Parts: sequence; structure tokens; C-alpha cells
Amino acid sequence: RLRNEVDDSVRLFHQLSPMSIAERRSREAVATERTLSECVVRDDNGNPLERAIQHLCAGKAYLDLSAVERLCILKILIDSAYDATRTYAVVDENFKMRISALKSLEAEERRAKREAREEAAAEAKTAREQLALDAKTKFLEEKRQQILELNKEMNEYSNEFIEGLTDEDIAEFDEETKNEYEALPKPENFNKTEVNKMVVKLQEAAAFGTHNVVVLSMDEIVAREKESLASMEESLAQQGDTETLIQNAFIDRETSKRIEKFKKDIENAKYLEVSLPPARETAIETLKDAMEDGTIKVLRGAIRVAKQVKLTGHDEETGGVFALDLLRDAHLELRLAEKRKRVIDAQKDLVAKRNKCFLRTEPMGRDRFRNRFWQFDAEEGPRIWVEADYVLNGTPPPADSNYVNLLKDASFTALGEPDMEEDFGATSEDKDKFLKFCRQEYHSAGEVASLARRHWGCQTTEKSIR
Repeated sequence: RLRNEVDDSVRLFHQLSPMSIAERRSREAVATERTLSECVVRDDNGNPLERAIQHLCAGKAYLDLSAVERLCILKILIDSAYDATRTYAVVDENFKMRISALKSLEAEERRAKREAREEAAAEAKTAREQLALDAKTKFLEEKRQQILELNKEMNEYSNEFIEGLTDEDIAEFDEETKNEYEALPKPENFNKTEVNKMVVKLQEAAAFGTHNVVVLSMDEIVAREKESLASMEESLAQQGDTETLIQNAFIDRETSKRIEKFKKDIENAKYLEVSLPPARETAIETLKDAMEDGTIKVLRGAIRVAKQVKLTGHDEETGGVFALDLLRDAHLELRLAEKRKRVIDAQKDLVAKRNKCFLRTEPMGRDRFRNRFWQFDAEEGPRIWVEADYVLNGTPPPADSNYVNLLKDASFTALGEPDMEEDFGATSEDKDKFLKFCRQEYHSAGEVASLARRHWGCQTTEKSIR
């Protein structure tokens, strides 16, 4: 991008027309070849830059490189030095983005907790109101039935009058009924256990989008299906010898259609009785895996599969739906995941920003010679970098006994000019400790006052690592 800006400004200065997209892409493709063009000269052995990198990664000597290959390595080092400021800016921006993403995640989690508390309070209030309403409905139905039975004995009112009684009329039918109606429990009179049970029912109904959910086990679902099949066979048997009736035209057209429908339903039920069990086992395993995964997409897919194998359906008794207990749990998990979608998205955003421009700060591990092994995400190939470590002669080895010490002389380790330690303003008593502390910046032994020589190698195959 920076090169493009510079080149565009040069073209503008020389009053040249802007480059086309194709020309710009072509220029970007050779951007690395626009400085030190000797580095991109190809000979019979290929690109000298790639050849030099492979040579050094194989552990061979630098002096064996040709002049052009050394120039290629020098160009890489120069580019790295010039890019250091840009790299720092990118890494610094990345860390700021991580901090921002972390704060966004914390804000979303606080919002989710607040909404969960508000929703729990609203659900408790709704549950108490529903319990009070159920108590009133049950009381009015019982009183209506009592009035009907009493009227049969006394014959005081007509049937039209009894059937025309509203809930308010029944509540004020007589003084005793009125007192009992007023004594019914109010929403605040129910205990926590009753409220929690009602909250669970309301949550299940909301998850399935209905007013009532009947939770069944697998055995209960199978028993229902067998009962339904037996009922259809019995209804068909009550029609008599249907084949003879049809042949002799003793039944009308509507009855014939009904009989044919019974036969098709029975045939389909018998087929499902054989084909559904293995499919249901697979669907149950899919539901379990989806609940462990917890993501919205996976849960929806598992629930869709469960519906296809009839683990849920219309319940004729209540007018709601029936569902397998595990499917009920999956619906509740999906409802919870949908509520936490913004939190989950914030978590994904944080993970993405943590992985962006990732810099490894800890090695993969060490071997018995204290060599540290590194692997970087930006590597194009399966490379493992090895950083050799050593102990200086004349210094006490580390206390751990699980390593084999590789000894080196301090003179061999020193690289470049030493620090001017006479400038350090430490007192004579603390000077040795202070100098050792300062020298540990270069080597852990604290005996070298200059840059310490590091030995790096690169393993490119599994065989070379072994």
C-alpha cells in the first residue's frame, strides 16, 4: 500500500494517467524485485533467494553461498530492518484491537447477565399469574359441574340458563361460592417450588412455540405409536369384510375413501415401525453431539433431524406437542444459545483478533540439551526452528538434573563490543550483583557483557526432527 501511494504521487507529479487495476496488480506482483534486482535473477538452478534460504535452513555454512545468494540474504535483512517500525505499529494496533474486543466481550456478558435477571423476574411474574389463573379456571369448572348436578336434582333452572352462565355469574352464584372465589390464592401466595415448576413449563412451551409440551421418554413414544396402530386396525376391522363390500358395491364412495385411507395409514405405520428405530438412534446421538457443541447452527440441524424421525409431533389430548426428553433439552439449549448469540459473536471476534498477527512468545518445548523448539503460524511449510542453549564454562550449572549441559567458553559466546560497564553507577558492595543482573539481558549466566551468540537451526522434515 505504501509503495502504491508513493508511485501514484510520482505519476501525479509527472502528470501521468492513473494505472489500471491490471497494471497495478502486475506492479504489485513484482514489488519485491524493484530493489536490488540482482536478487531476482534466475539461473539454471532457480531463484537464488529461495536457494539461499534452503541452504541455510539445511544447516550449511553461510560462506558456501555465492555472492548473489549472500546479497539476497542481505536484502532480506535490510527489508526486515526497514519494516521493523511498521511491524511494531501492526502489532501495537493488534494488541489495541484485542483490548477493545475484550472490553466488548465483557460489556456483552454484563448485558447478557442483566437481561437474564430481568427475564427471570418477568418469567416468575408470568408463572405466578398463570398459577392464579389455573386455580381460578379449575375452581370455576368444578363449580359449573356442581351447579349442573344440583340442578338435575332440584330442577330449579333451565338448561339454557345454566349453559349461559359466565365465569362472573358462577363466581357470584351464591354467598358461599363468592367467598370461596375470593379466597383463591393470589399470584404472590404461591411458593417458590410451584413457581419454578411453572417457569419450566413456560420455557418449554416458548422453546417449541406452543402453549403446552408433553415430555415423553422413547419407550412412551413407541407405546403411543403402537397404540395408535392398534386403534387404526380396530377401526378398520369394525368396517367388516371391506374387500367384499367394495366388490359388491355395498358401501358409498366416502366410506370407500375412508377405508382406503385407513389401509394406507396402517401400511405406513408398519413401515415406520421397522425403519424408524435405527434412524432414531442416529438422531439421538446427533442431539447429544449438538448439545455438547452448543452452537446455534448445529443445534438447529440436530433438531431438524429429530423432527424428521418423529421424535416430536402434535399431541391430540392437550392440543400442544409431545417431544422426547432429550429433544426438549436441545430446544432449551438452542433458546439459550440464541439469547447469548451476541456474547458468542464477541467471543469469536476476540479469538479472531488474538490469532491475528500472532507472535509466539513461548517455545513449544525443550529437549534434554535445553534446546528450545519454535513453530510459527506464518510458516508456509512444516518447519520447526531450533534455538540451541548452552552453559558457560566456570559457571555453576542450573539446579535441575533432567538436562545434559552443553558447555561453551565465554570468549566464544561474546559477539560485538561489550558494554562500557564503568558508566554504571553502582557502589562497590553491590557492583558484582548489579553487573551480573545487567549481563543477564544477554545470557542467563550473567558473565557476558555483550550480545551473546545464538545458534539457530531449522528442521524441515519429521525425520530430521527425530
